[in-house]
Amino acid sequence: MRFLYDNESSSFEALRAAGYATYGGADLGEVLVTCRQIPEADEEAWSVRWAATAARIERIGRDALSAGHRVSAREALLRASNYYRTADFYRRENPAADAESARLAKASQQTFADAAALLDTPARALRIPYEDTTLPGYLFLADASGTPRPTVLFHGGYDSTLEEDYLAMAAGALRRGYNVIAFDGPGQGSTVREQGLHFRPD
Repeated sequence: MRFLYDNESSSFEALRAAGYATYGGADLGEVLVTCRQIPEADEEAWSVRWAATAARIERIGRDALSAGHRVSAREALLRASNYYRTADFYRRENPAADAESARLAKASQQTFADAAALLDTPARALRIPYEDTTLPGYLFLADASGTPRPTVLFHGGYDSTLEEDYLAMAAGALRRGYNVIAFDGPGQGSTVREQGLHFRPD
């Protein structure tokens, strides 16, 4: 089955972006309008159009926050974070030297951090000791009661990011009463770009 594109990769990534609508990481209308502007398998257009959508939705979030609309701001900033991640996805030829890739990744991180602070129980940023450095993470609490709860430890796959982890798993676990610690492992998300960490064979 293909979603919006015949190209398998484009179809998968469009579906990946849209799939996060369940937990507020996308709006189907925004996905459809953005993808309609991207020719089949055009990776440059993919980055440009998703970046434009992300920036537009971020502005909505910033305006809502300035007006004191906490929920609207949180929802828009979560979507913007996912859209910036989506815009960066195909920029893989040389991401270490790609200024636009760095900008998109940072924008995804920042919009998520700002949204996470607006959760009903704000998320707490972590630095998890690892070898002679640390790994970035978030602690998501089901509520602010301090009640001990089962805690899920989670990190995503090869090309996922810490910010995406909330949409992929943490939001659903929180609804079901679990606390969650999510993190970027070595070679994932910001660790490879900002810390020069790479995947380990074990």
